[in-house]
Amino acid sequence: MKISDVFDEVYTGFNINNSSSSSTVEDVYFIQKESIEYTNIIQSKLIKKRISSNIKKKYVLEGRDIIISLKKPYKVGTCNFYPRDKKIIIPNNFIILRGINRDLYSYIFVANYLESIGIEKFVRENNIESKENKDLTVTNIKDIILPSISKDEQMKISKLMNQINERSTIYSNILENDNEIIKYALNLVVGDLNAR
Repeated sequence: MKISDVFDEVYTGFNINNSSSSSTVEDVYFIQKESIEYTNIIQSKLIKKRISSNIKKKYVLEGRDIIISLKKPYKVGTCNFYPRDKKIIIPNNFIILRGINRDLYSYIFVANYLESIGIEKFVRENNIESKENKDLTVTNIKDIILPSISKDEQMKISKLMNQINERSTIYSNILENDNEIIKYALNLVVGDLNAR
């Protein structure tokens, strides 16, 4: 089954250059490639920006969204949390898959399949690497075929994949915290606030 048959919506993220201005200024968070690790969106790696643009709700990250970066290395991330306290914007260098048919597919399974097998297989089979423009398009993503596996079988491995992805997120946060501790210690001893 093609992605276009599984998701209600498949579209490109928000283009700030084409947005209309607003009199309201707000703090929002933007996803970047570095925000995605093991298909998880790492909240501490989001980019905070103060903007005065009208942003349609469709560009704001929602639970169970899957996002795919258009440029190599192609990364796939999913929102396995409900962002209530942050307005997280998906920029136009990502494609958004929203409204998965939950009777047929697990979003955890689909995200991990696309990250580990699906995107690379599609790129290889369609010679995207050899083309001048190696960026993925909405049409490309819509044409990716997902494996026909029963939802029960998907759920058996989705729980395992989710636990591994969560552990990876925790590990990433620990490493980032350790780095901050090292910077603090160096700045405290050296007296130089420029440690990176």
